[in-house]
Amino acid sequence: RIYWAVTYYRAMSDVEEKKDVDRQYVWLIRYGLTEFSLVEGVGPYDSDIHPVEGVAHAQAVADKLCNSTPKPDVVYADPFLRCTHTGHIIASTVQAPLKIEEGLTEWQTPSLLVDPKGAMTHPRTAEDHKKKFDTIDLTYSSLNPAEEGKAGAPNFEESVEDLKIRCSATLDKIFGAMDTPQNAAIVSHAPCNQMMALYLAGQDTNLVKPWSLGGVTCFSRSHDKDAQWTLEYFSDTGHMPGEYKEGVRGRWSLPDFQ
Repeated sequence: RIYWAVTYYRAMSDVEEKKDVDRQYVWLIRYGLTEFSLVEGVGPYDSDIHPVEGVAHAQAVADKLCNSTPKPDVVYADPFLRCTHTGHIIASTVQAPLKIEEGLTEWQTPSLLVDPKGAMTHPRTAEDHKKKFDTIDLTYSSLNPAEEGKAGAPNFEESVEDLKIRCSATLDKIFGAMDTPQNAAIVSHAPCNQMMALYLAGQDTNLVKPWSLGGVTCFSRSHDKDAQWTLEYFSDTGHMPGEYKEGVRGRWSLPDFQ
């Protein structure tokens, strides 16, 4: 009986492992605490993550993904500093390349980009970031770069509908460019993450909720590119330290998902 139980356990473990390998995973990630709090309509809009807590939050996310089965094969991040730094910590931990994707950039709306004097914040380039973050893959060219007047590309000023279209187009380009299915960690901002989650959820608004600092959402599907995505969990913060574990701190949402 003992032998049978062990054999059965191993067989079941093999099935579970095969199930994980046979599926493609995507993790949508929001950074943790920033060094300077962003005040909408005021700024600062391109703060780094907090040098102590924010780094610890990014490492907590990275450890969560490193301990997952499977782990990310590639990490994508928006070019704003807080996302790139978070992406770098994740990429270093899971030993995957970091690709800077402009299509994941902050929602192009005045309250998140323009200060009271009318100055607009523009993120650094991948080349500038590479000086500090060596995990960045400079052979990668953004698949959905900003292009004035181009539908689906980042353009100032975006409506909520524009953001929805842009995030959907970015995901299509990312997954469409993969020769074989890869598991991808994507670091971006709450409004972008919500719209990407909505797209992967088949436009089911009931599945999209407010997003917490350090929150991780996971979807999976079979390796068939036409397969539907399945929501595994939404804005999970169980990996976060201290008071951030409950997911209350820094929670943000577009009006449609409040």
